[in-house]
Amino acid sequence: MRAAVVLALLGTELAGCGKFYWTKPGSTIESFERDSAACALETSANPTAASVGAVEMKAYRACLTARGYVRQQHFSQPPEGYRGFE
Repeated sequence: MRAAVVLALLGTELAGCGKFYWTKPGSTIESFERDSAACALETSANPTAASVGAVEMKAYRACLTARGYVRQQHFSQPPEGYRGFE
């Protein structure tokens, strides 16, 4: 019984360890950086703030989603996975 509880708790802890990546089939780092920068500009008060990630996060994520990217948690970086602003 104790072993089952320990394993359940360990599994719960490990589930939160992955990082989030944006993925899009056929994308490149250049296309992601271009799309990310455009979304940052659309969702920030000014270009300087956008360049350092001071964005309205919900709107930034919605913008990238509208451009075809999917944000998912992974334990290692997927082949076409990009971090973006977190």
